Amino acid sequence: MKTYRQVLIETEQTLINAGVFCGHGYESEHDEAVALVLAAAGLPDNTGAEILDEAVPDAALLQLADWVSKRTGERVPVAYLTGWAWLGPLKFRSDARALVPRSPLMSVVMDGFEPWYHGPLDHVVDVCCGGGSLGLLAAAGLPETKVTLLDIDDDALSLAQENRDLTGLGSVTIAKSDLLTVLPDACCDVVLANPPYVDAQDMADLPPEYRHEPSLALEAGADGLDLVHRLLIDAYRVLHPEGVLFLEVGNSWPALEASYPQFAFCWLELASGGHGVCVINKGELSDLIRPADSKA
Repeated sequence: MKTYRQVLIETEQTLINAGVFCGHGYESEHDEAVALVLAAAGLPDNTGAEILDEAVPDAALLQLADWVSKRTGERVPVAYLTGWAWLGPLKFRSDARALVPRSPLMSVVMDGFEPWYHGPLDHVVDVCCGGGSLGLLAAAGLPETKVTLLDIDDDALSLAQENRDLTGLGSVTIAKSDLLTVLPDACCDVVLANPPYVDAQDMADLPPEYRHEPSLALEAGADGLDLVHRLLIDAYRVLHPEGVLFLEVGNSWPALEASYPQFAFCWLELASGGHGVCVINKGELSDLIRPADSKA
């Protein structure tokens, strides 16, 4: 008989010994071990220390052994093993159709886009939505606001549809689109954009865990900005006069600054951590995209 205490300690040590990379929603091997053990046993995520000295069922031990083998040997992210991931207060289905939910834009959504957006909030668009977590999080917090999820990838959109149904947010619109092209002019107040932004060097250096995620959602050319220049132009087109764009570019932020040296980007420090997130209002976009327009 093995207790949960013993199994948690053993699992954590196995993950540490294997040198796994904790970059998909869990901050440490301990957190990953807890998630794996609880999921293998079919226990709620908020299960507490009261179970530590109870025996772990044999079926749970078998499932855990399989998952730990795949986590340490194949480096499959925990969310893809258990099939679930949290972002803020919501739990989402997670599999290889889309990136594991983890965007620091979560903080922007949880704060209701304040203090950067002012006025009535009628329409929020989540572009490159993947499994839909950011837009669905916005819809849950702003039930009177129209939310649209956009992605070019059919697999990602199918996962977003599943998550919309699971979260009970059936009013959210989901559509296939190359960035924002499907939208009419001046139709929305906020654009949330977490496009592919990993540059060629970072792609080459990524830990093996990221190889399980769709490269379409990560890879973005030599400087990580293959899609961003076009996105900036189209965001200007679709935003209302007082609208704002929240853009995540991660490690590609220096390349973005170098591409627009005349513009002072407003980089956000967010409660959920992360970096390379900026906010740009429509008036600023008007100035920002002129060089891009002239190059096109």
